[in-house]
Amino acid sequence: MGAIVGSFLNVCISRIPENKSVVLPSSSCPKCGTPVRWFNNIPIFSWLALKGKAQCCDYKLPFRYFLVELLTALIFAFIFVKSGYTADPSFCITALFFSSVLIIVIGIDFETMTIPDRFSIGGAICGLIFSFCFPSLQGLADEPIMIERMSSAFISLTGLLVSSATLYWIGAVAERLMNKEALGQGDVKLLGFIGAFCGWQGGLFVIFGGALLGTIILFPLMILSKFLKKANSNQESDKLGWGMEVPFGPFLGLAGLFYFLGLKAFVDSWFEGIISNFIFVFSTL
Repeated sequence: MGAIVGSFLNVCISRIPENKSVVLPSSSCPKCGTPVRWFNNIPIFSWLALKGKAQCCDYKLPFRYFLVELLTALIFAFIFVKSGYTADPSFCITALFFSSVLIIVIGIDFETMTIPDRFSIGGAICGLIFSFCFPSLQGLADEPIMIERMSSAFISLTGLLVSSATLYWIGAVAERLMNKEALGQGDVKLLGFIGAFCGWQGGLFVIFGGALLGTIILFPLMILSKFLKKANSNQESDKLGWGMEVPFGPFLGLAGLFYFLGLKAFVDSWFEGIISNFIFVFSTL
C-alpha cells in the first residue's frame, strides 16, 4: 500500500507545482507524452526493470520516482508495525497522513524551492482537526469527552503558533545580520503545520534538528563541490557551493518524520526535565 501511495505522491510532486490535475490525464512520458502501460507503472519494480529509462524514448526516469516509492513503502510498513497492526488506529491514521504530506513537501521544495500553501496552511488546519478528533495525538486520553478534545486542539494551536513564531524570529534576526533574506516564509508556515501535529516541543526540536541534518548532509557536499570545481576550473559549474541558496523545507520535513515516528517520547521527556529543573531553581530563590 505504501508503494502504491508513493507512486501517487510522485504524481503530486511532479504536477502540483505546474498547477496540473493529479487525477487526469493518466500517467504518460514527460518527454514524448506516450501513455505509460500498466506493467511499466508498477511501483518500485518497474523503475528497476526499466533500469531508470523510459521504454518509449530515451528519457531518463528521475531517481526520485524510485526513492519516493521505496521511502513511502518503508514508512507505511513502520507505521503499521508501530501502531500494533492497527491496534492504535488513531496513531496509524494520523501518521499515514502526516508522513504522506511531508514526503510531498520534501519532494516539491527540493526540486522547486517552494512549498504550496495547500500543504503548509492546509496541513496546519488538518493538525487542529486531527488533534480534536484524536486527543491521544497530544498525549491526552483518547476518550469522547469534549474537554479532552478542546484541550488537545489548544495544545495543537499552541504548537502551531510557538513553532512558526520561533522560526520566524530566527529568520528575521539572521536576515538583519546578513542583510539578505535568510529564510523563506514557506518554511515558517511549514513549521506551523509540523507544530500543529507535534506540539511546541516537536516544533522546537524540528527547527534545530532540521538545521543539524542540513549541516551533516550539506557540509560534506559543499566541500566536495569545492574540490570538483577546482578540478574543472575551465568549465562552468552549477554544483552546490558556498553562499548558494538551498531549500530548508526538506530538512525540516525529515526532522519532523524522525520526531513523530520515533523520537517523540525521548524529546518530550527531555523538555519536561528542563522545565522541571527551571521551575525548581526559581522556586528556591
